[in-house]
Amino acid sequence: MRIRPVATRALLVSVLLLTSGCGTVSGITGLGWMTSSSDLVAYNDTEWCVPRSLKKVLNRVADRFGRVTVHSTKRWWLENWWKGGASNSYHLECKAVDFTVRGDPAAVVAFLKAQPEVGGYKRYAYGHYHIDTGPRRTW
Repeated sequence: MRIRPVATRALLVSVLLLTSGCGTVSGITGLGWMTSSSDLVAYNDTEWCVPRSLKKVLNRVADRFGRVTVHSTKRWWLENWWKGGASNSYHLECKAVDFTVRGDPAAVVAFLKAQPEVGGYKRYAYGHYHIDTGPRRTW
């Protein structure tokens, strides 16, 4: 079976658009998770360990409220202890994200609560939000 050159070029262009991180995909609401990160989500910590489900949520938050800055993802046990994290924190397993975003805090929390991928969620007094993939809860 022979593949036509036109079809091959179209497939190649599609793959390049999906993997290059160009605005074509990340600019479409809810699809920014397909690239390494959307233009509206900035990582000040390791991006590699954030589960795809939470990346989708972060991109939805950014689409709705504006630029998201991720401050904490993976924590080693000593860092977690130093920051006062729970001994069984989801940060230890690469299953949690702490971030900031502008917007009405009550609206952001309500939005996070409505996301099916989010288990635990919390807004801390100093303005950071926490989401994780654990069971549904807040504290």
